[in-house]
Amino acid sequence: MKKSSVFFAVLLVIACGSFAQNKPVDLKFKLAKGESYDYTTNMNITTKGEAGGQPIDVKNTVGVGYHFTVTGDSSGWKKLSALISRVAMNISTGGVNINYDSDKPTDSSDMISSTIGNVLGALKNGQFNFTMNEKGDIGSISGINEMMEKMMASSSNLGPMASGISNAFDEDNFKQNLKQAFGIYPGKPVKPGDSWNTTNTTNKGGMEITSDNVYTLESVSGDLANIKVNSKISSTDTTTHIAGTITGTMQYNIPSGIAIDGDLNTDMNMEVNAGGQSIPMTIGIKTKITGKKS
Repeated sequence: MKKSSVFFAVLLVIACGSFAQNKPVDLKFKLAKGESYDYTTNMNITTKGEAGGQPIDVKNTVGVGYHFTVTGDSSGWKKLSALISRVAMNISTGGVNINYDSDKPTDSSDMISSTIGNVLGALKNGQFNFTMNEKGDIGSISGINEMMEKMMASSSNLGPMASGISNAFDEDNFKQNLKQAFGIYPGKPVKPGDSWNTTNTTNKGGMEITSDNVYTLESVSGDLANIKVNSKISSTDTTTHIAGTITGTMQYNIPSGIAIDGDLNTDMNMEVNAGGQSIPMTIGIKTKITGKKS
């Protein structure tokens, strides 16, 4: 009789645990006024192709750290301030290596790295503000253009390279980072196995890029929600054709609604038509995301 009681008690614990892991989860942004969140994104980017018979082989990394603080909450919209806590970039092409990390001393003996350090260093501790609701919809954004003007004022010695750096840290990229951090929320309670869809459209240098996203809540473990990401990227621009995918996983803390971990793989095929020639390229991006309440 005693063994039977223990057996049924174990079954009850298992059943309760199974129910808890399969009950609907209301995943949304829940940080309150005065609370803060540190978020970092690190991308390893490989670009390969051929132009005019010459190979294209560029490897670079881009890392950006943010410190978000909820400064207001009104009528369903939260106001957040964003402080750029770290900027890092490495470019490797044609035997040339350029490195900068705002957390490390700049190599003053390398003129190019030193100049790029001055430009990117202008971004560190830069601030902008935005509004967002609990669904992750981004409302108004202010302060980014002022940051970019400050950065570009430091780039007069870089020539054509200044444009590439500017494109890597322009307003669209900051908006994309915000969507990556907060744009996954389903807008309704979901349980493991449920999927939901979103579509994002960004304008990059006059080129419209569409991302059709499918998110699936794979599992729930305690306060953690594990989400599978499966996206298709496309562009129908007349001069540049893009087709690709983004796959990976994101992990969210349910009580706060913040992303605390993520691994995303982007694979794109691009064909640029310029000067009467077609330039095919492949781009691979491995993105690592980390976050924590601070």
